Amino acid sequence: MIQLSDVAIVVNNEAVGINPNSAGMTEGRGEQKIRPVSVGGGATEQVFANDLESALGMVKFTMPSTIVNVELALSWKTNGNQNVVEITGQNADGTFARTFTQCSLTSDYEVPFGTDADIEIEFHGNAPI
Repeated sequence: MIQLSDVAIVVNNEAVGINPNSAGMTEGRGEQKIRPVSVGGGATEQVFANDLESALGMVKFTMPSTIVNVELALSWKTNGNQNVVEITGQNADGTFARTFTQCSLTSDYEVPFGTDADIEIEFHGNAPI
């Protein structure tokens, strides 16, 4: 088994240069909750539920603070929830690919300045296909 470490990010059909080891994602399947209910005699059973409020996919990465990347981030923010984000990777174990639709930058991203400054990007959208 080989660690998946070299991934590519494409946003709206445009490849994005990201910092190594900065990408991450969630599958958007949401969280599950389990609650106990009393059934009498000191016994309990569990009630299982899918928390649909948390059923959003997420892709995050960092990219250097360059003029090009600042303009990219602004365009993604302006697009609202009309961004499409693809994350792919490949190694000897096979190929990994996820596509997230209706993605938006929900937070107001920060643009730091400096020689080692990076913009942190976090998209939220539909669970990937």
